[in-house]
Amino acid sequence: MRKIKNVNKNFSKKEHKNLYSHKKIRMSLKKQRNISMNQFSLTGQIKSLKKNELVDFESSLERDYIHILEFDENVRYYYEQPLKIEFNDRYYVPDFYVEYWSGEKEVIEIKYDIDLLENASKYVTKFQAADEFCNKNGLTFRILTEKDIRNDYLFNIKFLNAVQIMRNGINSEYFNEFELLERNLKKLKKTTINNLLDTCSSCEFKRAELIQYLWLMIIHKKIKVDLNKKLNMEVEIWI
Repeated sequence: MRKIKNVNKNFSKKEHKNLYSHKKIRMSLKKQRNISMNQFSLTGQIKSLKKNELVDFESSLERDYIHILEFDENVRYYYEQPLKIEFNDRYYVPDFYVEYWSGEKEVIEIKYDIDLLENASKYVTKFQAADEFCNKNGLTFRILTEKDIRNDYLFNIKFLNAVQIMRNGINSEYFNEFELLERNLKKLKKTTINNLLDTCSSCEFKRAELIQYLWLMIIHKKIKVDLNKKLNMEVEIWI
C-alpha cells in the first residue's frame, strides 16, 4: 500500500540548544488535548475500524489524513493529539502518532501550506522541539500538507471506503459473481475494468451489478490496481 511521501519543511535555522533543559520526557499515547468546535475550521469525529472508536479531527485536512491511515494496511495503529512535548516552559501537541507493522514510528503534524508560510516564525521552535524529541525517542517527525494528502490516491480510497460501507465484506452469497470476475481476469491477465466487464457479460444490468463486486475485490486485495491513479473504467487491473 502506498506510503505518503516524506516532506521536509525548512524553517529559519536558528540555534536552539537544550530545548528540554535536560528534563526527562516520558512518552504517553493518551490524548493530550481535547478538540472543541471551531468557527474557522471543520471539526468532528470519524468512526475508526482500526481502533473501534471515534477519532477526533480539527480540520478537513486532518479528516482526509485519517481516511488514508484507515485504508493503509501497513499502519498498525495511530492516535490523535498523542503527545505533549515540553520545551522552554511551553508545550506542543502534534496531531498524530502512527506506528507501522514494520516497527517504524512517526509523529505527524498536519498543516496547510499557506499556514506554514504565513506563520513560519510561530512554528519554528515547536517543530524543532518535536524533531529533537523524536530523535531522542526513535521516532520520525514529519509535516504533511494538502499537497501530500489531497491527490488521486485519497480520491480512490474515499470512494472505496464508501463502497465498503454500503456492502461490508465479501459474502458467500455473492461467490458466483466474484468467481466470474476472477476467472475472466486470470484469462485476460492485465486489462481494463471495461474490458473485464465486457468479457463477463454483454448485459447492461449484469455489468452494473458486477462493478459493485469488482470494487469490493479491489478493497480486499483480490484484484490489484494502481491507486495512485484516479479510478475509472479504463484503469488497468490484474490479479
